[in-house]
Amino acid sequence: MTIGKTDNTVEITKDTYHKQGKSYIRVTRVLDIIAKPEFYRWYAKHGYAHCIKVRDDRAAFGSRMHKEFQNWLSDENVWIDDQEMQVSFDMFKEWVDLHKLKPLELEYRLFNDELLVGGTCDFIGYMDDKFVLLDWKTSKRAYDNYKLQVAIYLFMYEQMTGDKVLGGAGIVCFRDGKIIEKYLSRDECMKLVEVFRAARILYRWKYGK
Repeated sequence: MTIGKTDNTVEITKDTYHKQGKSYIRVTRVLDIIAKPEFYRWYAKHGYAHCIKVRDDRAAFGSRMHKEFQNWLSDENVWIDDQEMQVSFDMFKEWVDLHKLKPLELEYRLFNDELLVGGTCDFIGYMDDKFVLLDWKTSKRAYDNYKLQVAIYLFMYEQMTGDKVLGGAGIVCFRDGKIIEKYLSRDECMKLVEVFRAARILYRWKYGK
């Protein structure tokens, strides 16, 4: 299996990708401009310090999980060091077999010169014999921001390559022994691109970039 390689010449900071003298705001940073009332209620209930620690711990676990999923799909060694990772990894392997995943690109970096945004897509390839774009999550649900994220990734990929992702895009969450899936058709993704454009305008108004 031949899988595309990530461009290691790109410099990544907290908010920005830097490539060939240009700066691209991270898609996830742009989406942070959208209010998330469910998180505000969580902060109010449990306290800011506690919630930030949980958020950071989950982010670290998510990064590890992404790496091990990528390693397995690339036929590289996988490192499992705790029970949650083992459960997530076992679910992932069964899910991959069930849907006959065939990756063409993993951790694929996407850029758009019109919107000056960049992002990294977890999976581009075939699922159930359909050409799709997928993003893995460790959340308990597929939040609206995730839908916007994969929608703009699909748009960016098509703009970069000229290829249509006819199978659409999906979010697949692995959490607490459960798999939560949300799929969007290509048409649904294209409609959400306009919502992302509005968020990008608001981000530029707020931060000047």
